[in-house]
Amino acid sequence: MSRANWFLALPLPAEVAPAWLAAAATAPPPLRRFHPDDLHLTLAFLGPCEEAAALAAWRGLDGLSHPPIAIRAGGWRALGSPKAPSAYGLTLAEGHAELGDLLREWGALALAAAGCPPERRPALPHLTLLRPPRRQAEAWRESMAAWMATAPLPQPPALLSRLALYTWAADRRQRLFRMVRSRALASPFAAESPTWGQ
Repeated sequence: MSRANWFLALPLPAEVAPAWLAAAATAPPPLRRFHPDDLHLTLAFLGPCEEAAALAAWRGLDGLSHPPIAIRAGGWRALGSPKAPSAYGLTLAEGHAELGDLLREWGALALAAAGCPPERRPALPHLTLLRPPRRQAEAWRESMAAWMATAPLPQPPALLSRLALYTWAADRRQRLFRMVRSRALASPFAAESPTWGQ
């Protein structure tokens, strides 16, 4: 098995996650749907680093706080390679600019604290909901483009109010990710216990 990735993200609140995921219900069946508890907006992707580096990234944001951010879905988008997208998700009609600033500022601090190279790609706030079957990404590109042209958008807005550190779940057949740390976005320090069991 590949070495587990780590990342910092803003979890989608549990009360709206099922409704956002339901917008993907009509996508082709072979695509993998995320578990509602896995839905998040990535702040800093650390990759397959050591746990110590991931925790350093988490601590690198100590002392920083931000008010909760209201978001609303904007549109569907293919993610990754244009010829063989590795995922499909939602961009934002509301909250895009505010989250873009947060990704650039906090994301850079987290990556530097972990000893990871800086992010070279432009900030793109989004939530991933679907992944094509492994090694079949190119085969699904055209049918997914047609589906996205008429796919519904989740209607309820969401309020992103938490910051979390994630890694891979132990058993990825049900859940893809495991939340390791969590705190309120508006709290400058992590005063809570680790969330290893989630």
